[in-house]
Amino acid sequence: MTNIFFATDADIAQVWQWLFEVPGMKIFEDYSSPDKPNRWFNTWDEISDALDSESRWLLAAWPETAGGRPRVDKISFDADTQRKLGAKGRTALRSPATINVRRNNDQNGCLASASIACWTEKGARQRSILSEEFIDEVDWAKLRSIVSKIQRQVIKSSPAKLRSYPVMPDAYERFRAGEINLWNWGEACSYPSPLVTLT
Repeated sequence: MTNIFFATDADIAQVWQWLFEVPGMKIFEDYSSPDKPNRWFNTWDEISDALDSESRWLLAAWPETAGGRPRVDKISFDADTQRKLGAKGRTALRSPATINVRRNNDQNGCLASASIACWTEKGARQRSILSEEFIDEVDWAKLRSIVSKIQRQVIKSSPAKLRSYPVMPDAYERFRAGEINLWNWGEACSYPSPLVTLT
């Protein structure tokens, strides 16, 4: 399940805060730093600091109430990588119930789309490398409900949309001020545009 929207780093931080506020939600690094354990974040300040660093690409959310507790997958670096990083490997935390929030890199100087994504049961069974037993541990209705709630918060907070995709508040204000363009999958969209409408 993937939900697409437009968001600056400030908007993405808001989405992470909504996730953090979900009862039973755990936020962690899905990939650890080399030769370090994966960090689990207990406070919003810890998450906010991680979002301001390179760790922002490594964050994941897991709703404990949905089951499917993340399991450790050890990754060994090849000899060249070991020499380059001075480390033997890292660990990944894998779960069919992981939720990811990603903002694409800028495209041709424009703000590209962001997404909230997680497996659906059908997708996990067809395309994931996870075992059937692990997938069976997940309360899929609970996971879908949580992700849908976050998506509703994104939509409700967004003052505009590009075609059918929400444009979150900071992204829209910066777009309206002419500070950024939005990437319309192949062309730049600048303000004003008939493709961007108020909600």
